[in-house]
Amino acid sequence: MLNRDLIAYLQPSPNRFNGTEWRDVTGRITDIEADADRLVLTVSLPPGLYRCRLQTLDGAFDMNTAMIPMVRVPDGALEPVGPWDFDHLSGVMAMPMARTYVNGRLLGGMWFDMPGPEDIEASRLNADFGFEADADETELRLEFVERDRSRIDWQRIKFIEIKTDDRKLHELAPIGKGHPRVYLNADEAEPLRRRLAGDPAFQAIVERIKSGPPGSVEFDLVCLAYLVTRDREIGASVKSKVDELCRLATWSGKADPLVMGGENDRGIALKLYAIGLAWDWCSDLFDAAEQTRMKEKVGTYIRKLYDFTVLQRAYMGCPTPEPHSLGTWNGTAIACMAFYDDLEAARKALPFFHGLFAESLRLFPQDGKNVWVTYFPFHLIRYLAAAHTFGGQRPELDESPFLDRLGHAMLACFNAPNSQELQRGLRTREHRYLTAFLTRFHPTPGIDSIYRTFVDQERKTAGDVELGLFDFLFAPQGQGAAAPYPERPFFAKDIGMITFASGGRIAGAFTAGLKAGRSVSFNIQTHNREFPPAMGGIQLSADGSPVLIDIGTYGIDSSLCNSMCFDDGGCYTQGQYLNGNVGPEKSSYIRRCLIGERFIYAHAVITNELHPRHEVKQAERIIVVDQRTGAIVLSDSFEGRRPLHFATHLHCSGAATDLGAGQYRLTGGQANLIAGIKDGDKGLSDEEKGEVFVSILDGPDDRQVNIEEPAWHPTYIYGLNGNAGEQDIKHGRFPRYKRWRLAYPSQVKQGAFLFAVTATAGEVSMQEGVISFEGGAELQFGKKATSIRLQGCEIDAEAVLSDPAHRRLTALGLRELRMGERAAVFSSPVDIELELVDNGLRGTIFASASHCLESAAGMEASEWERDPLNARSHHSWQALLRSV
Repeated sequence: MLNRDLIAYLQPSPNRFNGTEWRDVTGRITDIEADADRLVLTVSLPPGLYRCRLQTLDGAFDMNTAMIPMVRVPDGALEPVGPWDFDHLSGVMAMPMARTYVNGRLLGGMWFDMPGPEDIEASRLNADFGFEADADETELRLEFVERDRSRIDWQRIKFIEIKTDDRKLHELAPIGKGHPRVYLNADEAEPLRRRLAGDPAFQAIVERIKSGPPGSVEFDLVCLAYLVTRDREIGASVKSKVDELCRLATWSGKADPLVMGGENDRGIALKLYAIGLAWDWCSDLFDAAEQTRMKEKVGTYIRKLYDFTVLQRAYMGCPTPEPHSLGTWNGTAIACMAFYDDLEAARKALPFFHGLFAESLRLFPQDGKNVWVTYFPFHLIRYLAAAHTFGGQRPELDESPFLDRLGHAMLACFNAPNSQELQRGLRTREHRYLTAFLTRFHPTPGIDSIYRTFVDQERKTAGDVELGLFDFLFAPQGQGAAAPYPERPFFAKDIGMITFASGGRIAGAFTAGLKAGRSVSFNIQTHNREFPPAMGGIQLSADGSPVLIDIGTYGIDSSLCNSMCFDDGGCYTQGQYLNGNVGPEKSSYIRRCLIGERFIYAHAVITNELHPRHEVKQAERIIVVDQRTGAIVLSDSFEGRRPLHFATHLHCSGAATDLGAGQYRLTGGQANLIAGIKDGDKGLSDEEKGEVFVSILDGPDDRQVNIEEPAWHPTYIYGLNGNAGEQDIKHGRFPRYKRWRLAYPSQVKQGAFLFAVTATAGEVSMQEGVISFEGGAELQFGKKATSIRLQGCEIDAEAVLSDPAHRRLTALGLRELRMGERAAVFSSPVDIELELVDNGLRGTIFASASHCLESAAGMEASEWERDPLNARSHHSWQALLRSV
């Protein structure tokens, strides 16, 4: 039955007698009061959570009022970017906001959702929010704030729906009485004291707390130091911090506490986390009056964040793999655990937040790899550890394909470049945090060795190891071997990312897919899909130094991707601040992928990620990586219904130099500046370091290469676009990037580029359509009605890779294979890697469907096996093929 969860549907019904009248279409509303700025609904509902969705009329909202002028570099011009959700320059919401009351109690500010391209074109807004009914009759009151009343009113709303809320509560209660109960239980405290008493690293932390300036050691470590030592000097540090927080009138310091980043954000939750740990681990420090102040302050903020999270479904109130929401819930929920016996607000809120975490865990990518492999699960893991110690080992938090594979994914991807993770500098804090958790609560094979690898890595690169809370609590004890970094590439199928660190000097990542994860992107809220478009982009490092990088900019600009560029960029959300209301079907995807013994082959389709105005019929990128040398071949192509400017871009953090004869040198640099944008020096160097060479394989012709500095909008962490009074390029400290742009000189309806990126100049060449790699290996792309002949075989396929030194053939999109009298015909294209032995062959078939071998002569296939997370192929079916 359609709309079985619908409770009420309302719409404005202005008439000649009343211009602000509303109609209750379903007849479920007891009373409606409305004027231009205020709407009051009274409805009889059973206690529980409810969801409201509303939409404006087309043409109802001027998007220009949500744009913000941003400093563009390198020219310093101010350029509008947006629309935005929050105007952080002025400290007000850029999207309209309505104060929301339930039965007279203020819940917070309801914010309209970020619009997508269709909404922007239609000048239309949406909102998705929740409320809780706890009485027989519920009054819901929404009032637009004064500053928004000139740009929105209730007569511009098209409809309002009230439905049951699908968010689930999961009960969580303590397994024992007393404290501590967060991260360890009372019976674990004394063994921990004995163990850490003889730990030199822990004693060094104790000395830093006592001799260093306040705040030089993270507060959770200060609390741990007091729990272990009962040192009164350390206790005084704990008391001072807690007293400071409890005496503050508000924690956000915002003029308007309802705006984003006000009394509702991760910064508030971190303060709850701090007081929660102090209460749980250091309660003997506080007298009765101090305990009362702590409970009053914590109770106030638990209620605020509970109300806010119930209200803001679209922003931070629904299950998600996104760390901003998880960080807010994490601190709040841990405070609920600490004060569970003392505050009714804590007992009420904890099942709600526990439910959000339990459901969020199911949304994490099944193969263990987030786009930012450590940052996204960081707050989730902090919560899981607390919940397991507070409530016992919880099956809803333990049965997880993501956790099963997280340790291996971190290890496999460590040496591949990632712009966010480079901010760790020489440290492995998050890697150790996560693997220490896995060691204690979700042990997977070899996880203790993986933890030791990250410790060794930090000691090697930084000279020491800065241990954190989870290192002391959960890390493996004693001596043991470190795990080697895997030589095999890692294919994170769920997010569409391949990472590799070749036996040569190049490591990299290639992305085409839904960065939140294809298995969950239809289930998460619009605001939780806020990733820049993938576009088949690449990132590369050479000899450990990032060279081809992503540029972190305010606003979505696909011209800054290391990929194809269509006119000004081309992506569906080009120019917006965030993606907003965009369905996950508007994405690129990896059509075909095979990780062979020597080569990686991936074929990405990005057509759906482009804006329809470009009228692109197809846009595709094929990437081939030689794992032996790190050499990379890229084939870009497009066909359109109308002419447009077509180019492909590479961006480096060092210099770009034309060497002549279609050869170019790109270097890395500014590593410390880029890594330290938030926290300053990271112990790296800004010198020019690392190099790759770019060769145009299918030239020369009239296509042109330009080396230029790209235009972009630095974020506040560069000293720009953070405060309205400092939006001047002279205040900025930002990297200077170089763009290598290969382009047609004029608009075209179709085009193609074929080029290579290598560790040494001229490493890859092409003659008569055959691309040659080191050692005689070759790549040929198939043509219609023409077979590829290699090593005694005739192959009808999209592409074939030959490695004659190892008598190996890899065919992609294979339809027919012939070897003398032997033949195999497939009903649908398959990928296959063959080894030629004696006078026959053997190999593995990878296919999208089983039993696709239509006919065979002199060959046979084994039984088909299915692996949805096949580590080598995009396909889930495979079988062995051999000659007979």
